[in-house]
Amino acid sequence: MDHDERRRSITAAAWRLIAARGIEAANMRDIATEAGYTNGALSHYFAGKDEILRTSYEHISEATDRRITEALGDATGLDALRILCREVMPINEEKLLEARIAASLWPRAMYDEQMAATNRRTMDRWRAQMAIFLEQAREEGTVGDIDVTIVVEQLLNMMMGMQILGVLTPGETSSERQLEMLERFVTTL
Repeated sequence: MDHDERRRSITAAAWRLIAARGIEAANMRDIATEAGYTNGALSHYFAGKDEILRTSYEHISEATDRRITEALGDATGLDALRILCREVMPINEEKLLEARIAASLWPRAMYDEQMAATNRRTMDRWRAQMAIFLEQAREEGTVGDIDVTIVVEQLLNMMMGMQILGVLTPGETSSERQLEMLERFVTTL
């Protein structure tokens, strides 16, 4: 196993701990144990817990963006917008796991400049993509005269809210309910 593979396995171990027991459970000793390494061995791959958490946060963003790209294919307009939103929303076990981890890491992202920068880049990318899809929808005649900037912010707020509520109240914020909310919102455009 090479250096990068070991970093990925350590990051995956941190993910499992955070998802199962919260961010406080992700101490270096427990991460090392979960990854199958000694505590001291982690220092060969990461400078410390903060770096592992930053890498975990970046990985969530990258994983979501990969899924979006793969799912989009040749979709445009409202079809593409729906796809992007569904890849962010916690509507299956994988996405719910990512939402649980992201929600655990958000408080750190408020104060850790590197994590904040990762979050800004992700949100900026999603905003730009959604704006393109909404402009395509306008050109296709599938939306009315909308304020694209406002609609993008409404969608982002709705998706982030779904991540929080999908983790905290999964019964009330089920995947079916999330998909229904998205569809009702999009059809009003």
